[in-house]
Formats: sequence, structure tokens, C-alpha cells
Amino acid sequence: MPHCAVGRAAGSKEEARVATALDRLGHRYIYQFQVFDVRGVRGTFFVDFLVTSTTPMSTPVEVFGEFWHQGQLGSEDALRIALIEDKFRGEANPVVILFGSQLGTQEETNTLVLQKVGPG
Repeated sequence: MPHCAVGRAAGSKEEARVATALDRLGHRYIYQFQVFDVRGVRGTFFVDFLVTSTTPMSTPVEVFGEFWHQGQLGSEDALRIALIEDKFRGEANPVVILFGSQLGTQEETNTLVLQKVGPG
């Protein structure tokens, strides 16, 4: 499986495709960026990618694979995104959400990342 950052393997094939797309577009990013800790809410510790090369501010990117998120925002996911956006308010762009159903091939992923995040 491709590596995302600092030699860490991607957690899913969708994350690996997004990392490849970000690399191809020339973006700099931090994989699994620790945001905060909220007890009892699964996955609130990290944002999948913090793209640091977007201007004027960094862009948090969440990859919602079908296994975990079923292609729609559940209440826990919506709370998580709201907390992340509140934490970053004024310091980062809004969270970009990429669903696994949109990331079927590398070419589809490249196109979507370019549309949602922009060029590096």
C-alpha cells in the first residue's frame, strides 16, 4: 500500500488514492493530523489529511470510506466535522469530505481532489 507521509502506510485504499492524487498535484500535506481528543466520539483525534499548500489557509480533508461511513454523513460523522471546523475556524479552509464511492479509480480520485482541493 502506498505511503502517505513520513513513511506511514495509508489506512485504506481510498486514503492511498487521495495521497497519490495530492502528490501528483504537488501538494504538501500532513497525514493523520492530530486535531483534538473528545472522549467517547470515535475518530476525533485526527483529520485524514491537512493540506498545507492551499492558500491562503490549509485545508483539512476527510476520506469517508464506505466501510465506515456508508456514503453519507451519520450523526457521529456530522458532529466530528462540526467540531473540526469549529477548532480550525479562521485558521483553515472548511473541511473537504471525499466519499469512497467517488474514489473508485485513481483517475476519478485525481479529478475529484483537483476539483475539491485545487492545484498544488
